[in-house]
Amino acid sequence: MNMYKLSPSDFAYLWNECKHCYYQKVKLGVSHSGIFPSMFGRINKLLQDSIMGMNLSDIHPDLPSGIIEIQEGFMKSVNVAGTNCYLSGRFDILSKLDDGTYAIIDFKITTPDEEKILKNYSSQLHAYKFALENPANGEPIKISKMGVVSINPDKMKLVDGKIIFTTTPKYHPVEENMDSFYKLIQEISTVLNGDLPSASETCGLCVYRGKF
Repeated sequence: MNMYKLSPSDFAYLWNECKHCYYQKVKLGVSHSGIFPSMFGRINKLLQDSIMGMNLSDIHPDLPSGIIEIQEGFMKSVNVAGTNCYLSGRFDILSKLDDGTYAIIDFKITTPDEEKILKNYSSQLHAYKFALENPANGEPIKISKMGVVSINPDKMKLVDGKIIFTTTPKYHPVEENMDSFYKLIQEISTVLNGDLPSASETCGLCVYRGKF
């Protein structure tokens, strides 16, 4: 039986928006460029660099107390039970909390829409949690807190020849629901082990392929 590597970052948009393109990327190796410009990644990296070694609670008072220890860490899991899928990718930051457990926090450059953020990114955070607690290699670590910090520029101004933008970060805690996560991976496994789903009428790439 084939083994399928699932990237947590694909859950938020590619899986939800087009099963046809998701299947082609994971099972057939057909590349998919994604929807976010590379500049978003650069801004996110600059932000992560600036907060390494800080306490999470200094970024936002609602965040738990813990030192940011690991940036853009790589993780790879064992197979998710009952499937031929495993998780592999990178997370933003990992912080050791005062009680010895860890918090996995993702920074997203997006509007602070609580409902949209939790809908889009909860499965991604759960994937990180599973992979870190069930690693293919190395020692597992306990993830007790998950969340998203949204970054949305409030204003920009020119100061001494430099453009500076200010923003007020907002914290969105993600409640643990592993049953829902396991159900998602089982659904993905079922799709990947079946036939190629039909092209989507709402997917721009599918429409382009159909016309050209």
